[in-house]
Amino acid sequence: MILNLKIFLDILMFSSGPQDLPSSSNLLKAIILINIIIGLISVDPNTGYTLSIFFVAIYMLVTLIFIKLCLGIKDNSNGTPNLYTSRYIQVSSGTLGVHALVALFASIVTMYVFTDENSILLIFLAISLYAWFVNGHIFKNALDTTMSIGLGISLLHNIVYVFIIMILVQVLLI
Repeated sequence: MILNLKIFLDILMFSSGPQDLPSSSNLLKAIILINIIIGLISVDPNTGYTLSIFFVAIYMLVTLIFIKLCLGIKDNSNGTPNLYTSRYIQVSSGTLGVHALVALFASIVTMYVFTDENSILLIFLAISLYAWFVNGHIFKNALDTTMSIGLGISLLHNIVYVFIIMILVQVLLI
């Protein structure tokens, strides 16, 4: 697990990609559990555990489906069956593992370092922008494309997630 942590840190520094992770369903399961545990750490004290877990679960579900669709589309467009979809576990592990590390860092920084609301928003924006670039790097490597396309796919992933959250919040509030 320590070797995997080093790979995740290398991904965060743009020196490795998801292809460097083992294709292990056990690693993916462990990362999903870690995401749930980190989801219990709430940045906003007014947010309950149920809502935090809800957001984490939706993020993971959207991410896993989004990655599956992207890899499938890439396979279909290249006419190469299962070349890219075989990367699913590695890409999912990389994306969710990086998300767990970034979320843990964001939670620690916003809870213990900054108390001013404007500072928290600025730090959250900077961390979110950095995470967008890291996810763009992951998609770039996963889909064998350019960083610009990787960033576009990462942005699309974020838009899809926010759109689904908005729909679910509206449905739950009715």
